[in-house]
Amino acid sequence: MKFYLYRYLLLFLALPLVLTSCDDDDDPEPTKTDLLVAHEWQGERVLVNGFDVSDRPEIKDMLLDIKSTRLTLRRDGTYTAVYDQAGSSQTTTGTWEFKENETIIYFDLLGDLQIETLTTTNMDLITTVNRNNTSFDAKVQFVKKN
Repeated sequence: MKFYLYRYLLLFLALPLVLTSCDDDDDPEPTKTDLLVAHEWQGERVLVNGFDVSDRPEIKDMLLDIKSTRLTLRRDGTYTAVYDQAGSSQTTTGTWEFKENETIIYFDLLGDLQIETLTTTNMDLITTVNRNNTSFDAKVQFVKKN
């Protein structure tokens, strides 16, 4: 009889451990805002029709020297961009916001850019550029600044 009593007592003590489930320790996926504001972004390259045109003088004159660009986006909807233009460092500040269910990022100076890729280390933005009665899509790629 004592054996059964010990058995039930042990079961009674172990029951809370069995019934207590472990919390799912998976971290929630970061939001797009979390990804954007997590660190500074460094300009990597500009692609037109799959070709890297970052070092072409006409691209640097038309857009800017993307490889020198450092972009910091903040949660309050402001940004700071530091880049080289004509051999001197320039700083621009402004505002940004998401549009169309966070598939477009709007910069007050650039307009709408479609988000093609946004991860913890890469951000690829696509825009249409109109120059000399010609339109072309340009992909601007940024990487996490080390």
